Amino acid sequence: MYKKWNLLKNHLLALSLLLSIPLLSIAYIYLNHSRGEHTFSLVTDLDQQIPFLKIFILPYLAWFVFILACFVYLAFRNRQLYMHTLLRFNIGLVVCYLVYAVYQTHVPRPELVVNDWLGRLVQYVYSMDEPFNCFPSTHVLTSYCMMKAFISSPGINRYIRIAVSGMSILIIASTLFVKQHVLMDMAGAIAVVEVIYFVGARTWARTRAGEKRSGVPALP
Repeated sequence: MYKKWNLLKNHLLALSLLLSIPLLSIAYIYLNHSRGEHTFSLVTDLDQQIPFLKIFILPYLAWFVFILACFVYLAFRNRQLYMHTLLRFNIGLVVCYLVYAVYQTHVPRPELVVNDWLGRLVQYVYSMDEPFNCFPSTHVLTSYCMMKAFISSPGINRYIRIAVSGMSILIIASTLFVKQHVLMDMAGAIAVVEVIYFVGARTWARTRAGEKRSGVPALP
């Protein structure tokens, strides 16, 4: 019984680190308003060809539960991957918020015809989230980061990896179809994640090389 309690306490302590995400999001609340003439648009001709599909509000809103469920799974299944993913996740958010502070973009939204529950959900999202601070997209960044985390772990069941990848792709697509983001927002978010992974890999490689030169045993 005591051993089980210690194990549960260990998991709860790890999960408490997720509070870092809403704490960082306080910065977004501060930044989420128009700065007038200093707001830019990254809309392209291709973006204008992408249709508005309100059904995609479902995966867009599912993002909140999806991210939480993935983190809880990793915390119990692979603690090291959980910690690394959370660190990359938070670094990505900080990068996004820094970009928002110096380069604010906006995305024009369609005129809504609210005649069903899907339309009301879109209306709710639009009312809660101003159309500013779109580049890079945090929805895309976090979903892509989670997808890479699961794909990189062969120890996770293949069907779970496929499910997480599929849901991540749906969420990324939803940002375009509900007109919350444009293609450049998506590309920028993916680029941020790739840079974070690249820098992390280079830093880890240099650390390992330094340990070998100094005769310190490398960490497993």
